[in-house]
Amino acid sequence: MIEPSTYIAFAPRGPGLMCALFYFADGRSVYGWYTGARGAEFPARFFMLEDYFSPHETRFYASAAGDVYSGWTRRTKDADLPIDPPPPVPEPLLHELERLQDAFVREWLVYDGNAHAAAEAKAYAARELSFGPVNLRADKLAKLRTDEAVWTYASPDCDLNIVGTLRRHWSLDYGP
Repeated sequence: MIEPSTYIAFAPRGPGLMCALFYFADGRSVYGWYTGARGAEFPARFFMLEDYFSPHETRFYASAAGDVYSGWTRRTKDADLPIDPPPPVPEPLLHELERLQDAFVREWLVYDGNAHAAAEAKAYAARELSFGPVNLRADKLAKLRTDEAVWTYASPDCDLNIVGTLRRHWSLDYGP
């Protein structure tokens, strides 16, 4: 069973959840999923950093939507280029990404409108935090490092260089 690394960034006096992601390495590449704020939206994407652990240029691929099987794009410095099916991720890893994304969301996130949203919104209000469309579960707030304007959590095995690479490629507000 794959144990992913996790990274969270939360702006308590801003949009709230800036980014939430998990990833794992397999061979030369890194695979995972992220969501976070982009203006008033919260896009969610699966991703692949192909050849991250090799001397070759790392290529960033992302699903066009939150579905691991949806159209994928390859990001270049100038554009997102659609790629032909199948996705660039090996089939067994597609299933693992779906499983891990489901577990990650259940453990870390709450969406406005789901069954737990009212209780979570109440917990946020008690801390004088705004509750948005996608939120960190209130019981997870204590895991965050709060010594800077953006509170963060990185699992012990999280490689912040990978997070930095993602920040240069994704379209979330939590960029470089």
